[in-house]
Amino acid sequence: MFKVCDQPHPLLVATVLGQCNNGKLEDAHDAMLGLWQKGYSAMDIVTTMFRVAKNYDLPEFVKLEFIREIGFAHMRIADGNTSFLQVCGLLAKLCKVAAAAKAQG
Repeated sequence: MFKVCDQPHPLLVATVLGQCNNGKLEDAHDAMLGLWQKGYSAMDIVTTMFRVAKNYDLPEFVKLEFIREIGFAHMRIADGNTSFLQVCGLLAKLCKVAAAAKAQG
């Protein structure tokens, strides 16, 4: 179904979110690079990431911060900044949010 709609599969995106939540930026980057090389646009990736994050099993604070950062990235991408660097920056911010939440307890 997702090939027809040209959207990344939610399980692949969920893997990326899980790796960010665990602080594994390099693994998240590798998975995201795989999505990028399959030809998905930054908008398709971030839109799917938003949908998956809403239902992903995360602590409520972390989930809200993930959705907030994804929203900011979505706005930048909608403004025309559709580079892979933009998506990688989002991954770094998600890892930072997760690390800060774990440091607080």
